[in-house]
Amino acid sequence: MHFRPRYIVDRSAYTIPDFDEEYQKKIRSYPHSQKAKKFFSCSTARLKALLIQFFPIIGWLPKYNIKKSLIFDIISGISAGTIQVPQGMAFALLASLPPVNGLYSSFFPLLVYFFLGSIHHMVPGTFAVLSIIVGTVVQNEAPLEKFQHFNETLNETITDNAAMNAYRMRIAGTVTCLTAVIQICLGFVQFGFISIYLSESFIRGFMTAAGLQILISLLKYIFGLTIHAYSGPLAIIYTFIDICKNLPKTNVAALIFAIITGVLLFIVKEINVRFKHKLPIPIPMETILVIVTTAISGGARLPQKFGIDVVGEIPLGLPPPEAPLVNLWGDMIGPAFSLAIVGYVINLAVGRTISARHSYIVNANQEMLALGLGNFFGSFFHIHVICCALSVTLAIEAGGGSSQFASLCVATVVLVILLVLGTYLEPLPKAVLGALIAVNLKNTLMQVTDPYYLWKKSKLDCCVWIVSFLSAFLLGLPYGVAVGVGFSALVVVFQTQFRNGHLVAQIGASDIYRNPKVYEKAKEISGIKIITYCSPLYFANVEFFRKKVIKKSGFDPVKVLLAKKKYLRAVKKEEREADTRRPSNLGNKQVSLQELVKEVEAETPMDCNNNSVDEAPRISYITVNTPNGLHEGTPKSPAEPENVEDPIKLAHPIIDIHTLILDMSGVCFVDLMGIKVLGKMCSNYKKIGVTIYLTGIRDQVYEDIESGGMFDEGGLERNCLFLSVHDAVLYTLAKMSENKQDAAKEKVSDAAAVYINDDMSSEENDDDEDLEQVMFGTMFDHSVGDHTIL
Repeated sequence: MHFRPRYIVDRSAYTIPDFDEEYQKKIRSYPHSQKAKKFFSCSTARLKALLIQFFPIIGWLPKYNIKKSLIFDIISGISAGTIQVPQGMAFALLASLPPVNGLYSSFFPLLVYFFLGSIHHMVPGTFAVLSIIVGTVVQNEAPLEKFQHFNETLNETITDNAAMNAYRMRIAGTVTCLTAVIQICLGFVQFGFISIYLSESFIRGFMTAAGLQILISLLKYIFGLTIHAYSGPLAIIYTFIDICKNLPKTNVAALIFAIITGVLLFIVKEINVRFKHKLPIPIPMETILVIVTTAISGGARLPQKFGIDVVGEIPLGLPPPEAPLVNLWGDMIGPAFSLAIVGYVINLAVGRTISARHSYIVNANQEMLALGLGNFFGSFFHIHVICCALSVTLAIEAGGGSSQFASLCVATVVLVILLVLGTYLEPLPKAVLGALIAVNLKNTLMQVTDPYYLWKKSKLDCCVWIVSFLSAFLLGLPYGVAVGVGFSALVVVFQTQFRNGHLVAQIGASDIYRNPKVYEKAKEISGIKIITYCSPLYFANVEFFRKKVIKKSGFDPVKVLLAKKKYLRAVKKEEREADTRRPSNLGNKQVSLQELVKEVEAETPMDCNNNSVDEAPRISYITVNTPNGLHEGTPKSPAEPENVEDPIKLAHPIIDIHTLILDMSGVCFVDLMGIKVLGKMCSNYKKIGVTIYLTGIRDQVYEDIESGGMFDEGGLERNCLFLSVHDAVLYTLAKMSENKQDAAKEKVSDAAAVYINDDMSSEENDDDEDLEQVMFGTMFDHSVGDHTIL
């Protein structure tokens, strides 16, 4: 048998005030003035820390080991640069932009990120999802029809491609500038934490939908088709239908190029993965395929012979800076915000994965600023929105690169293409670029099986994935971001709002309490109900919490209180009727309760759950005073007798519990509405003779309910708060034992005397409260604090 150590604790049962007093709890405070003083303080150390935070290069450059790292940075950078060039041109096609835009986007942002980036292995560049969103904006603002005119001489429609490409480049730069402004603003206000609201299920569902959209968009290049561009919801469906209708017009030469390119690239990528530990650097198959297919296409003059769509002219040199079209920002704010958030989240997700492997820290807010400033600088040179170039970054890591010098080498390779070699890429078929992207989508598209595994582990996460996927695929990526984030937030609210509180019972004689429905040996303690609840207590779930406590305790205190008042009023009525028939010299007379309240006892009796029960009536006796309160001519003092119990507690229906313990150890915070309802619940249970104890309250929650006024308004006393459930149970049992001993010492008459006070006006008037004041009066008015409607 497995050895288990003994767990023996001998201590007193503590309420929270007793524990705080005995162990001298400290009062901690941090005034806002001190916080502000510290935040705005200036010192040499603080200035140095801010500079290193804003310019990470100051931190890593002095520590850079040239002999050990530089050679690997150069080799991996050149290798990754050969991947950056074809991918940049390919993703530019997804954005409905000329391929040279992809080269600009792969060069200018890298110069800024070299100084500001905090992820050592990161290479900014084009990303398929962002390219698709940019393409949607470009097609909306610069549709193809805007640059077409009918040539009567040729009797055909002519497209001014040069004007269209130039204007679309300006549109791309404009939306990039707006995206950059959003990212910079979010970075300066420390808004990097927004990434925590995007769950993994949402991101995977969104990325899968984006990958499927990208694949469908690439089919027109792979099959060599000319397809009308759609935008808005269901645009991808219309695009797919048009592609299927135009399949008979497939350009066979383009399709052959795409198939051969795709197959070869797939095989070499699998080799790179399988033998990555043996290969010094990954085989740059993308670059090899681009060179070979360009040579074949240009040497055999295939574009002229078979009408293959090619990259076309790539202007040499760098473009002059040009200001964005700020007047169009109003039409782009939605997609720009989606680009800012999605790009940042992708960048941060990849960065954290890589940094965890190499043991350095990523500054989330700094990454937001680095991306924003990189996009802002590049927007004046007609780039489109960038984030992490995934394949290039992984190539840097696999090649042994360890710093931003590798990304500088990537930028150098792109610069060489822009200045010298770009003109040689003119005959490169677009079908080849489409095939390169399609193969790289393999891992993304494999995520389509996620719901099968998520359903087994978490149905809510599965629903998040499905909603994110469908909304992004059918409505478009910008709308998909909004719908997915909104649904994820609703799931969080749902999980906190509808948590299933349950009863717990004691395991043997230990301090362990578990659900008796799950553990057979868990036994409830007579007269005590213990309820545990694991969720924040706030305005959205406080009503559910109240109903759950009522259900688990077995009765509604408000209904029980009303039933008891009804019973007492009936007794009072029968008493008055009996007094009219009683001789004037009658003082006190002992009569049976059934003789006084025949009508009440004639009704069906109720148990504590307000359910009818069939049981034989029991004969009870009470001593009733005369209505005028006189006995032998002496006025009766309303304060006598002093030891009379509250008639409400002794009236029918009699409930079988006297203590309700709420385990609050799973409650992480309570808002003002939760405090108010919790206090009213304690007050309502107290009126019918049930004491509520709160246990396991966290320090922050205790401060919340204290500052919320629960103790000041009388809903709950501080000595009703205990460190643990077992403390409250021991205290309750000790109190019960003490009460029984006190009761045994008293002399009890044969007939228990129950004195019913004539003054019940305060209780009877509860039903005549000002309802408008109750519902709409100020919640901070202590005078109406006890009138909250539950």
